[in-house]
Amino acid sequence: MLLQVRAVSHSVVNRNLFHQVDLALNAGARIGLVGHNGCGKSTLLGLLSGRIPVEVGEITRRRGLRLAEVEQFLPSEAGQLDLVSLVMERGVERWQAEAMLSRLGFVPKQFVQVAATLSGGQHNRLLFARALVVEPDLLLLDEPTNHMDLATLQRFELVLAEFSGAVLAVSHDREFLDRVTDQTLFMRDEQLHHFTASYTEARLLLEAQDAAAQLARAAEEKQLASMRASAKRLKVWGRDFDSEKLSRRAQNMEKRIEKLAEQTTQVSAGSKLQMDVDLSRSRAKQVLRISDLVVRVPTDEATELFHINELVFRPGERIALLGGNGVGKTTFIKMLVAAFADQAQDRTPVAGISLSPQTQLGYYDQDLQQVATAQSMLDFAVRRALCSEDTVARALIHAGFAYDAQSTLVQDLSGGERARLLFVLLSLASPNFLILDEPTNHIDIDGKEQLEAQLESSGACLLITSHDRRFIESLAQRFLWVHEGRLQELASPEPFYAFSLDQQQQAQDDVETSAVEPAPLGVQAQGDSAAEDPEMQLLLRIDELETKLKEDLARKPKFQKPLKQAQWREELALLAEELERWS
Repeated sequence: MLLQVRAVSHSVVNRNLFHQVDLALNAGARIGLVGHNGCGKSTLLGLLSGRIPVEVGEITRRRGLRLAEVEQFLPSEAGQLDLVSLVMERGVERWQAEAMLSRLGFVPKQFVQVAATLSGGQHNRLLFARALVVEPDLLLLDEPTNHMDLATLQRFELVLAEFSGAVLAVSHDREFLDRVTDQTLFMRDEQLHHFTASYTEARLLLEAQDAAAQLARAAEEKQLASMRASAKRLKVWGRDFDSEKLSRRAQNMEKRIEKLAEQTTQVSAGSKLQMDVDLSRSRAKQVLRISDLVVRVPTDEATELFHINELVFRPGERIALLGGNGVGKTTFIKMLVAAFADQAQDRTPVAGISLSPQTQLGYYDQDLQQVATAQSMLDFAVRRALCSEDTVARALIHAGFAYDAQSTLVQDLSGGERARLLFVLLSLASPNFLILDEPTNHIDIDGKEQLEAQLESSGACLLITSHDRRFIESLAQRFLWVHEGRLQELASPEPFYAFSLDQQQQAQDDVETSAVEPAPLGVQAQGDSAAEDPEMQLLLRIDELETKLKEDLARKPKFQKPLKQAQWREELALLAEELERWS
């Protein structure tokens, strides 16, 4: 056992997050921690790491435990340091820091780059490198996949698969949880519910448990109602017939009812958060037409990112925009948003972009900059939505923001709360063309599923960028891929997934190749006798290949390297033939 939690409770601002929870983390465990926004998942990680003091209860850690935590965001004080320096802060040598950065996909020229200039996905990889370089026994991850493109995410999953320590990961990415965890903790109703299964299977088990609890509770309520009716009759009879015996029986039955009521089966209260988005459908035949458009780097007009020959969006279409980080997806989206603003203000539109006059645009930006202000939530929403205060207040309450919380400053809201606020504003505007740029980064799983259902039935035209594979596969009907400088349409996202996997595999192979440097001339790495004896070198190479093959086959199938396995087997066959000739 690495760490044990006993009867721990924690509250913030007069609100209980969890009460009397117990948890044991064993060596090698792979656990996903799931729950709605604001239920206390990040707080629990802080308690486990020691960053947050324990108020009630006890957390004990194995003596000498090496624990590392990967934060959601890069610490502000770290922004001006270069990558190598930040990793070396963990007490390692420069070569160790560089090796870990290489393993996570950074190239040597990035080692001296200032951390503040990295993208969100690169920040995540850097934080992971800082944690992993100390070879921890227990790794705590808080939303590690946010902002990662698919190739980076696949590399990240592979590194986690090879990590021998225990992992506790807070994540809203269902696909990621299914691929890297084999246990699931659901945090809800101030408690932890543990299942020895990855997310999808655990969710089904939890739903079955909930259904059984509801049936049991209904039967208990029925029994209590019958007993209350009996107690009432006894009480009336005792009074009417002046019977002390009947009155005592009524009192005893009431005490029994009170005791049974305290012991009824608990039924989950569920999340009070709602992820609603009301959209409308355009009556125009086309929402958007693009002809001969070049998407360029905003700060360098001479640099072309990709080209679009002809593209038409129609009402009701749900379109996924695919591509790795840095290919220009967000730049293209901002061009569309700017074109709509130009049309709304009767300015000359961007050449090549034509919007229907009936198009009402809604835009969800991945950095949530539209909801970054020092105003109160209610005041800001009223000004942005151009609706009455009562209308906005009711919409906020429906989204899970209690009336007394609506005076909270927007800048003090969490990422998940700001995401819900932005969806409230979009609902009040009721657009018929909605652009969603990484909408799932800050939304819990229940919120994602609510959002998927509403978007699917909305009838609005949707343009979505997301690295959440399950979200894309649940919603999208058309798939546009930014690839090799042009926008091409796919029948399914599979070619993009395959390309991303090939990229990840090649990058991993490059890292493995560069990590094994030949010994300098005159140095005999395996000793004098091995260097001088060709047969010994042959045996050593066979042993090395067999070890690699064995280790790769021991991984989960989705993390294995079939191409490398084939190469190793082919080389082993040749070496076996060579060895047989010598014998």
